[in-house]
Amino acid sequence: MSESIGKKAERKIREWLDRPDSGNYFYRIPDQVSGFLGSTNPCDFFLYKYPEFYGIESKATEQDRFDFSMISDYQRQELLRCAQVPHAHGIVIVLFATYKRAFVLDIKDIDALWSSGVKSLNITKISKWPIPYKEIATLPSRKELLDYDPSQSIF
Repeated sequence: MSESIGKKAERKIREWLDRPDSGNYFYRIPDQVSGFLGSTNPCDFFLYKYPEFYGIESKATEQDRFDFSMISDYQRQELLRCAQVPHAHGIVIVLFATYKRAFVLDIKDIDALWSSGVKSLNITKISKWPIPYKEIATLPSRKELLDYDPSQSIF
């Protein structure tokens, strides 16, 4: 069975951020088995880089559009709860696989758009995105998915 685009994106994030030599404490939250007994994860990863803490959700799409519905209500609520704590951030890393570009978005900005009726962001209209974002620096690669440049951390 081949690895899904979402799992590949998660693996690339892990390779990029799991770097204790750079002062990162990185933890992959194990996936729940089909929501066993109603359990769910608040996000995919935790990252601590003094003095900041990040709850990180990874999303990947092969489409032009990132639909906010890809984030569950529980994940959105938990990332927002995380972001209420001083020096803590709830973020979503979105890989537009077809375009080989990835972006970091703040959950508070996504939630504000969602609350105002906006349901997605389209990469072909990036110049009109109504929220701030950070694009992740990448390394030249001919691989299926891009490799993130570990020397260019945005955290």
